[in-house]
Amino acid sequence: MTTRSVRAGLIAAACLAAFYALVVGGFGGIDHLGQQAVSDAPWLALILAGFGTQVGLFVELRRRQRLHAGMKAAAGTGAGASTVGMIACCAHHVADLAPIVGLSGLAVFLTDYRVPIMIAGIAINAVGVLLAARRLRHTPVPTPTEG
Repeated sequence: MTTRSVRAGLIAAACLAAFYALVVGGFGGIDHLGQQAVSDAPWLALILAGFGTQVGLFVELRRRQRLHAGMKAAAGTGAGASTVGMIACCAHHVADLAPIVGLSGLAVFLTDYRVPIMIAGIAINAVGVLLAARRLRHTPVPTPTEG
């Protein structure tokens, strides 16, 4: 892994954390954000770590892809799982907005199932990390003359 890949993963995790803070804090206020962040801390840590790891692996796959033609399918696998994982992990926050747009039933459902939704997001992230790591293992590391 290059410094660039690690940096991209850290930035992605920070952006996802900022998105979480914006959604939760924006709809519930700063006090609610603090309470929710403490309540969700173990889940958030796993989701953020998984998402950041996937992005870092994806960036490394893309770098190697540019240097080694024919690896297009490998890079797409991690990106799809990462996107689905992010949607699953943040979907329960739609509950904060749903009553405003008249979807009270959806709000209740998402609130009641927020932990299973976060677990699904973590599981999807784990699959994405495993797939990306597997692809990286089978993708040659460029030699200094290649890049």
